[in-house]
Amino acid sequence: MIYRFLFFALLCWNSFAQTNTITEFSPPIKIPLLVAGTFGELRPNHFHAGIDFTANYKIGDPIFAPADGVVNRIKVSSFGYGKALYVKHNNGYTTVYGHLNAYGHDIANYVNKHHYELKQFEMELFPLASELPVKKGDIIGYIGNTGGSGGPHLHYEIRNTRTEHILNPLVFSLKEAVTDTEQPIINGVFVYPLTNETIINNSHSFFEVGLNKVNNTYRSETIQAKGVIGFGINTHDTQNKSRGKNGVYKLVTFLNGSKYFEVVFDEFSFDESKYLNEYIDYKYYQQSGNRIQKLFILNELPLNLIKTQKNNGKILVDGAQDLNFKIEVFDVHNNKQTIEIPIKYHDYELVAQPQPEGKYIDYLKDYVFQDKNVSVEWDARTFFEDVYLKIDFIENGLVLHKDEYALQKNINIKIILPEDYPNKDQTFIGKVDGKKIKFFDTWKRENDFRIRTKELGTYQLVTDTEKPIVHFLNNQSEFSVNDNLVFEIEDKLSGIGTFNGYLNNEWILLEYDYKTKKIIHKLSDKKFNSGSNTLRLEVADRVGNNTTFEQTIVVN
Repeated sequence: MIYRFLFFALLCWNSFAQTNTITEFSPPIKIPLLVAGTFGELRPNHFHAGIDFTANYKIGDPIFAPADGVVNRIKVSSFGYGKALYVKHNNGYTTVYGHLNAYGHDIANYVNKHHYELKQFEMELFPLASELPVKKGDIIGYIGNTGGSGGPHLHYEIRNTRTEHILNPLVFSLKEAVTDTEQPIINGVFVYPLTNETIINNSHSFFEVGLNKVNNTYRSETIQAKGVIGFGINTHDTQNKSRGKNGVYKLVTFLNGSKYFEVVFDEFSFDESKYLNEYIDYKYYQQSGNRIQKLFILNELPLNLIKTQKNNGKILVDGAQDLNFKIEVFDVHNNKQTIEIPIKYHDYELVAQPQPEGKYIDYLKDYVFQDKNVSVEWDARTFFEDVYLKIDFIENGLVLHKDEYALQKNINIKIILPEDYPNKDQTFIGKVDGKKIKFFDTWKRENDFRIRTKELGTYQLVTDTEKPIVHFLNNQSEFSVNDNLVFEIEDKLSGIGTFNGYLNNEWILLEYDYKTKKIIHKLSDKKFNSGSNTLRLEVADRVGNNTTFEQTIVVN
């Protein structure tokens, strides 16, 4: 018994210690913390893993280590987090910094050295603990706009080092550093019939609930229903002096006063992000560009963000009693909006509904479809629910419905090319939407071409025989050590695959920004000869078409 008590006491002390040590983190930037993106915010195909600070919407402000630690990972990518930095701290947590314009001095030298050793721009490094130690307050980087960033900002994360779970920085470290006295914004509340027999306000379709604000609470007219229903909400949050439409922190529903469904954006694992498209109304998002967060679960949704779920959030309206449904929406600073929706039973007469078009798909089964040289297959639980799919085989491709259902696993598409198919090396399987073509990495084995995808749509063989386009944007022929060499590169079909630059046949570092289509070499790297130099740039697209640019430049 004593051992059990000691173990419980130690566990509580450790939890208390971790909760308090994380508050020792200082803010990573010294300018006002203006939030442009919140933790868990709904993004394309994922929950936002950190918090974005606008940093006055400009590049170059320094980033400071919030606590002692060591740099344990560095990743440089044209996409995603761009120039990213990972710092492992002594208190059991790791902080992550994304979209950097540059690294701090010692880190920058370390990174630049490895660029030239590896002869590549994109790379991932794992420094030893002794190589790049940092002290609290050290400058570790500078705010930028690299990778998939939509504007200058700092993407900041806190992770549990052991579990790699991502934590909400506003909850665990920075709540007091951000000013927020503004309530979340309610953009719309929606009600769904969840069975074929359900009728709501004499309709079998989902619709937006009309709301009126009375004494700081939103109220709807009484909903009349029969069967099983669920609710969804479109909402966002704002902070003082911030222009962003950010995600909310917590959603709680109540049925007749009892907590019914609760979502809290405080911590999640990376593996959970794949469930984002089932958490929202994916079809509505594809049609409107707006996200409804569903306050119910149709079948299964293993999200740790969901803390409470009675009856999976589904509400049975059967005449046993009148129902009062309430939604509360919170931000981290406990600003709240409340919505109240009365529900009454109405004995609607059931009317037979038309059969949906397409082939019925049981989401719990495996499927294979094939016609001539094209096949498509997927495993059980690839979809989140039963669906009806329109599947049509076309020449060297197929129409696989349209992108309105969320997938949690990959669908496999295979196309066998005819023996005499031209330009096989420059051919890939692409998603075709009118004149818009999306490239997919295609696994090729002789005439057997395959891709994996989580998107429904039209897939066909696409051939790209056009070379990448290269423009040298510098207008001068003479340069100094403080100048940059700037190119614009573009490939309109398969996209840029590789690029390499050389001065006098020696490899030079080129930094690529796909958003502006520019690649830049800093002459301050001092890889030139004083006087005349031969500059060469080699660019290839993703199916092997090549363009080479060459010019003589003078550097004084």
